[in-house]
Amino acid sequence: MTDEPPKPKRGRGRPKKEGSGNMRPLNVEVPEDLQLHRRGTLCKLDTGMSLKDQVAAAYDEWLTRKGYAKSTPED
Repeated sequence: MTDEPPKPKRGRGRPKKEGSGNMRPLNVEVPEDLQLHRRGTLCKLDTGMSLKDQVAAAYDEWLTRKGYAKSTPED
């Protein structure tokens, strides 16, 4: 018999991230010449911001600038 503490059990799948809120997939193809995957990976390495958070922020900003703001409870 050993005095070693028990090993923690490994969970299945990816752990849920704190504060990520409700997420819904957005699967789209993008032109390769924009190099979005490469640039997004570099941004993630520099800032720690995940690719999905980068896409969400950029798409939200673009839609808002085009006049498609998020709906409010009164809408």
